[in-house]
Amino acid sequence: MGSHGLLCLFYLSEVYISSCLFPEKIRLNDIGKYLFIMQLKGFLLMMSLAMGAVACSDDDANDNASSAEGKQFHVALAVGSDSQSQTYVQSLTDLTTGDVSFNGYGFEVPSTRTARIYASNDGGSLYNLDYGGGRIYKYTAGGGQVYTKVEETNVQYAVGSVHPRWTKINEEYALLHNIVTENLYDDNGNYLRTKATAYLVSIKLADMSMGSVEQFEVPYDATEAAAGNYVMRIDAPVVANGKAYYGLAKRRYNASTGAAVSATYTNTQTLVVDFPSLANPTLISTSIAKGATNGYRTPASHVDEQGDIYQILTVPNKSYETSILRIRNGAYDESFNFNLSKLLGENTISNGWFYVGNGIGYVPYANSDKGALADPVWSVARVDLKKGTAVKLNLLEGLWLQQYQYSVAQDGKFYMAIAPKGEAGHIYVFDVTSESPDGFTKGAAIQTGADAYYIGIF
Repeated sequence: MGSHGLLCLFYLSEVYISSCLFPEKIRLNDIGKYLFIMQLKGFLLMMSLAMGAVACSDDDANDNASSAEGKQFHVALAVGSDSQSQTYVQSLTDLTTGDVSFNGYGFEVPSTRTARIYASNDGGSLYNLDYGGGRIYKYTAGGGQVYTKVEETNVQYAVGSVHPRWTKINEEYALLHNIVTENLYDDNGNYLRTKATAYLVSIKLADMSMGSVEQFEVPYDATEAAAGNYVMRIDAPVVANGKAYYGLAKRRYNASTGAAVSATYTNTQTLVVDFPSLANPTLISTSIAKGATNGYRTPASHVDEQGDIYQILTVPNKSYETSILRIRNGAYDESFNFNLSKLLGENTISNGWFYVGNGIGYVPYANSDKGALADPVWSVARVDLKKGTAVKLNLLEGLWLQQYQYSVAQDGKFYMAIAPKGEAGHIYVFDVTSESPDGFTKGAAIQTGADAYYIGIF
């Protein structure tokens, strides 16, 4: 019962004890009624004041804090742009109005490094990978800063690392993955190649238990292997037509110096396994564009309404162009190359993108003529894969979106929490049907803090 209900009871002129308290109504005599009313008034007054104090405290902490009713959106802030940042979340039911601040407010998501977060579609559950701690967690969201841990699983030994990556696939499963490498030599000590072993685990989100667990050597091309190239990371999987598709990144081992250096990409590749077994690995490749496909923290691949996969190349530097490629019927479609760099007329670098449906998506990208991924030179472009168009949106200058993880679309709107590092901003509400660079409105105001930045809406 809320404080308003208690205040209403406070003014009862004739007191009855309802059947929810006793099996039948009991009429009080005059003296007994008077004493009972005085005691009840005192009790209700204290309860009303106490509940009012709690409500005021919550309102003071955050004007836009929500209850657990309705769909919940989880807004996430990271503090510290190095590898040891802390992650805080709070849930809202309305992203279009109010003020969002983490000043003395918010739930700190346990993580050795920046937390890797996902949420259920209704927002009632939050999932977290403790990157650096080798554990995964499930929380129920009670509104505002109230999160209750309900499941915890140690996955370190199944994936061979405390630093695996993971991706929520659907409402039932997430996929955990890791690569372990080993240099191989002949009997005379001459370098042969670098072996990459994949560790794949499926996670059942209902109870965070492990399903399929697979370990295998990643297939390799003999020519590339002889040159020292090897798969050093896989990430951002999607599932389509009974297969799981993992993006990958490469590195090159320099045998003369004994150092691992940046690979020179000659093609684009994806690791494919059966789903849900995660067995039978193969590689698919194309030469129509060159680069990595693993993303960073932003999703890199999406499955559209027809079951085709659209995958952005997360290029390592400006010598590679940013393209979105299509995988159809288990292979790269050689006829499709959506070149973002050419369409925008900028040298672009991206860590991933968001798909909102009907061929439309939003791509956070850095202008590599102005700086690198780690610099505040980021923008967001609206892309239409069906029309072959890309439009740079008129957002704030000085954005840094390198670690932006996730955003949501609902009812024809796409939401992003956008603010320069350490500065104020807004939740931007994009009209997904608008082709204008100004096709958005500003929703809730958001505050940051010193070396703090928003990493997404979940």
